[in-house]
Amino acid sequence: MLSRIADALFWQSRYLERTDALLRIMYTNYAFSLDKGEFSHRQWQHIAQMFSAANEQMIASLEQEPAALVQHLVYDVINTNAIRVMVTRARENARGAQDHITKEVWEQINHIYHLINNPLLQQRMARNETLQALQQLTTQLTLYNGVTDSTMPRNAGWNFMTLGKFIERAIITIDLSDRHFGEQGYELQESTDILYWRSLLFSLSGYELHLKTYRSTSYNANIADQIIFNKQFTRSVIYCLDRIGFYLLKVISTNETEEANKLKRSFGKLHSAVEYADLDTIRSIGLDRYLKQLKDDLLQFNNQLSQLFFSYS
Repeated sequence: MLSRIADALFWQSRYLERTDALLRIMYTNYAFSLDKGEFSHRQWQHIAQMFSAANEQMIASLEQEPAALVQHLVYDVINTNAIRVMVTRARENARGAQDHITKEVWEQINHIYHLINNPLLQQRMARNETLQALQQLTTQLTLYNGVTDSTMPRNAGWNFMTLGKFIERAIITIDLSDRHFGEQGYELQESTDILYWRSLLFSLSGYELHLKTYRSTSYNANIADQIIFNKQFTRSVIYCLDRIGFYLLKVISTNETEEANKLKRSFGKLHSAVEYADLDTIRSIGLDRYLKQLKDDLLQFNNQLSQLFFSYS
């Protein structure tokens, strides 16, 4: 496969995974902001810092107006992480690799593109239908994931798409969790009210699994265990790394070079740092340092992968 095709499929998948995550996070926090509870407005700053290039003054202003922040994160083309921008870039990448994706995948990406550019959708968000509009977009991203999974052949293109998807997912899980734990001083011994953790769990689609899996009220430790070590949780760090490792071996199998072996060793160290760790390991290191190191190592691995397969200078 040509490096430019692999690059296009990789980034098509990353942009749409990031879009899916941002939609879920916005929907969760907008719904919670309608409550008057203690934690209803506390997470908008995290979202703005993660997904907006706005300066601190603008972020401070936007986080007080959830509706304005949603408009900024969905439609402001100055913001490189705005949903309209990411969907447009995903479509451009899909167009460049159109011969390597199925007709159904191309049609679904086009459908999402035309939906996000439909002025009627923006009007709905500007009125009192923000949640419904966000849900409509989220449904289309879910359909994209389903169509991709059920129609794409399991070839090199699929391998690079899946690598992009789970690298992006792992980065978002680490970053979002780091910001939530940072507000609590990265303390695992405490047990912050579950109402505080709801936004994180709903944003990662993990609230129901948490209630079914963890019985104690040691919420801080339980949340850390779920987002890092729980292999049944599809957005946990270890689940993402397991998937990355599986597809990395597939793409390396056709490129047995010293650089490829170096990439495999680099990933092995990253994977081992989670696979063979536990909460006691994190306590001894410090959760803040552990999450930062994980993210740094994952970004370094992503850069190495890009250099090897996409010919980045």
